[in-house]
Amino acid sequence: MARKPAFALGEGEVVLADVAAPLSTLIFPLLELIVITGVAWIAVGWMDVTPGVDAVVRNAVVAAWAVIAAWRFGVPVVRSRRRRFVVTDHRILARGRAGGVDSIPHRQIHSARRERGGITVAIYGYERPIHFEQVGKSRAIERVIGEQLAYRR
Repeated sequence: MARKPAFALGEGEVVLADVAAPLSTLIFPLLELIVITGVAWIAVGWMDVTPGVDAVVRNAVVAAWAVIAAWRFGVPVVRSRRRRFVVTDHRILARGRAGGVDSIPHRQIHSARRERGGITVAIYGYERPIHFEQVGKSRAIERVIGEQLAYRR
């Protein structure tokens, strides 16, 4: 029996907005990659011109560079691209850092607004609003949610 994915649309749902985390979330991982690459390849260049340095050591530095670059840049890129925020005509679907999916029907939403690069959603019955950080195109998302709330009322 096939398992249904947690991030799936319901029957007849229409996607109004679908965004991933903005690319600006990758600034620091990119800067780290530049520094790691510079240091590693300076070391490799020094090993190439220094007599008596074994090729195994040089190859170990290159392998270490590849592993560290994948860990400090590749993993954040994959995590950032997996974070999604979808507004449909019935609900909001959001996948966060941990991979869990939040599904909030529009009838439970009191209001939504942009705040610090993300979206804050006030939900009936909750004392505090829920903040979804680093949502791409947050101004457009806020407008779409506002239109859906106005339509529902």
